[in-house]
Formats: sequence, structure tokens, C-alpha cells
Amino acid sequence: MATESPRRPSRCTGGVVVRPQAVTEQSYMESVVTFLQDVVPQAYSGTPPAEEKEKIIWVRFENADLNDTSRNMEFHEVHSTGNEPPLLLMIGYSDGMQVWSIPISGEAQELFSVRHGPVRAARILPAPQISAQKCDSFSEKRPLLGVCKSIGSSGTSPPYCCVDLYSLRTGEMVKSIQFKTPIYDLHCNKRILVVVLQEKIAALTAA
Repeated sequence: MATESPRRPSRCTGGVVVRPQAVTEQSYMESVVTFLQDVVPQAYSGTPPAEEKEKIIWVRFENADLNDTSRNMEFHEVHSTGNEPPLLLMIGYSDGMQVWSIPISGEAQELFSVRHGPVRAARILPAPQISAQKCDSFSEKRPLLGVCKSIGSSGTSPPYCCVDLYSLRTGEMVKSIQFKTPIYDLHCNKRILVVVLQEKIAALTAA
């Protein structure tokens, strides 16, 4: 179900922080729903006119290195005290997407935002398992975000025919993978990135 959110400027790096609201009796999940409805617009000044609002097309929680207690000892220590690692919330709009980190304190931080057309699929890629014979070409740029949007980085490929990989550390695009037919979905684990196309499935090494 689509909902509306004030239109916001494009940025590839994060930085916007939304302060938590007064404590209520809401559950953690209810607090996230409230975040979608009320808190996201706080990050931007002024009240845009109604025609400037954009629709939220999809919302998804993501498990990634950023909130994996097995990979981050500081989260493991916090987790052992009864608190939870931050939620990673991905929001798809009619003209782009955002990634938010929402810790238990409720002080949400924007990690990534892009506004170059609707996004069909997006995944945060886990750091790969590397053997002694292989190396990770993107080790200094991770975590990476894979995005399939209507307009690729080159601007010349057909709609939804490329996967752009962005660094959540620097905000830059580090690689663009082009295909001849539209992409329908992305899946990934520590070994491969799977690109679901109309006529086939392409599996790429995570490194």
C-alpha cells in the first residue's frame, strides 16, 4: 500500500538525523510505523505543498553487516545486555529510495538517499567470505548497496537493465553492471549476488 511523504532533495550520502519523540507505550514495531508516518518529514524544513508530495511505494527491513551482531562486537556487547542492534529500514519512493538506521533509542539516521527515478530492487550486500587465494575488490568501500532503478548510472541503458553498486561508507557509486534485459529482483549472500532477469538468472561473485 502506497502512502505519501514530503518530497526531499537527492543525496547519495546520509547525514540527516531525526530525534526521537516522547516515550509512549508503543511496541518497537509500532514505533517504526510511527517513524514512517510522522518522523521522516521532520528531517526536512517547511511544509511542501500537497502536489510536491511523493508516494512511498515499498518498505523493507534489511539484515546486513551494519546490524549483524556476529560481525560487530559492539552490537554483540549491546545485544547481550538485552538491547537490540539497529534496524535498517529501506524506503522506496516514486523517484528514488532511502536507507535509515533506527537504533533502540529512536534517533534515526539517514545512511543513503538517491533520487534518480523509481527503484525496482535494492539489497545491502554482506561482506564476502574470502579465501587466501582471493581478494575483495571493494573491501575499502563496504558496506555496499546494490540498486536497480529505472535510469542506470550511464543514462543510456534501457530501464531497469543495470545494477549500480553504491558505497554506504563514502556515498559514491563504485560499479555498474549492465544487462540487456530488465532486472526483476536481486538476492545476495556472503558468496554471490544473484540478479533475476526475464529469461535467466545471473550469479556474480560477491567479491
